[in-house]
Amino acid sequence: MKMHAKRRPLPWLIACGVLLALAAAEWIVSRRFEAVGAPLRQGAQFVSALLSRLFGLLPVPFSEWCFAGIVIGVPLWLVITLIRRDWRELLCGFCRLLCFGAAVAFFFMCLFLVQHSARPLSVRLGLQGAGYTSAQLEEYVAYTVDRVNALADQVPRTDTGECAFGDFGEQAELVQSAYLALAKREPVFDVTQPARGKRSLLGGRIMSYIDLAGYYFPYTGEQIVSTDVVDSHIPFNLAHEGAHARGIGPEAECNFAAWLVLYENDDVRLRYSAWFNAYIYANNALFEIDPAAGGRQYERLCPQAQYDCKVLNDSLRPFEGKINDAGSAVNDAYIKATGQPDGIRSYGRVVDLLLAYYYENETDFRTN
Repeated sequence: MKMHAKRRPLPWLIACGVLLALAAAEWIVSRRFEAVGAPLRQGAQFVSALLSRLFGLLPVPFSEWCFAGIVIGVPLWLVITLIRRDWRELLCGFCRLLCFGAAVAFFFMCLFLVQHSARPLSVRLGLQGAGYTSAQLEEYVAYTVDRVNALADQVPRTDTGECAFGDFGEQAELVQSAYLALAKREPVFDVTQPARGKRSLLGGRIMSYIDLAGYYFPYTGEQIVSTDVVDSHIPFNLAHEGAHARGIGPEAECNFAAWLVLYENDDVRLRYSAWFNAYIYANNALFEIDPAAGGRQYERLCPQAQYDCKVLNDSLRPFEGKINDAGSAVNDAYIKATGQPDGIRSYGRVVDLLLAYYYENETDFRTN
């Protein structure tokens, strides 16, 4: 009897090896040869944007249904196969799973990871900053405090004082429009525009437990923000994931892009989200090198902004524990695997970019 092709493990193992080899080759070539890397990155962003528009027609995140299908389908197949004691199917099935994993890695490389081979965003934006003193950092933190204080009483709030930014879809559209405006000023962002971000439907609480506020799913081009994100952070997180969708890989660069696209926006909610996040990242950095200075700047915050800090901390506290630590460790390992040696600390490296932009445009900032 002739054996069915799918019950032969060797072809699946060969396909797995070929896909992984192609992914590794693209990683190496895109980093070493800019003449090849540039069109690969442009093509990846173009395809991802088209996928984003296609799946953007769906009102819910298709990515979460993909995750749910894998989480349910794989264990179900394993249980059924074990009950049947079909050992050849079990072996071939694992080989198919390996091949599927290799295909996932290959397309992840093609659609997203290749973006990490680009020149640093600071270079592409012409920022020349190179390191700053603690005094300069404190000066910048003081400026962010002034901006936060100026905006804190203008944003809509509940009767208890929490930020109440309203409809998520409206904010997503505003961020989308803000990126279109930024693209006219900065050629780096003049790319094929993806669809707007979406809010998590199935995995918001799970994301909080594994220390994620959002994610970008390159296979569908979807930008997903957790349902547990406090209102003060929704525009910033939408803009962060939107930066990934526009071909920016490193986390610090996406944080900077999020600030850059929001800090001058006409909508006070978006401006406040930009400056409040800039304050948090910058003052956290200041606390690390000079806790007294960081404490002084926190005390300068107006009561509304101090309350926003409390709301943020209170929203994160229920998810602390071993599951959160494990999720952070996985995220840390993933970020390091993308070529960012600082891991989850990479998010905080946005401070270097914020300081560079501030000191190169200090006169403009001081006159506004």
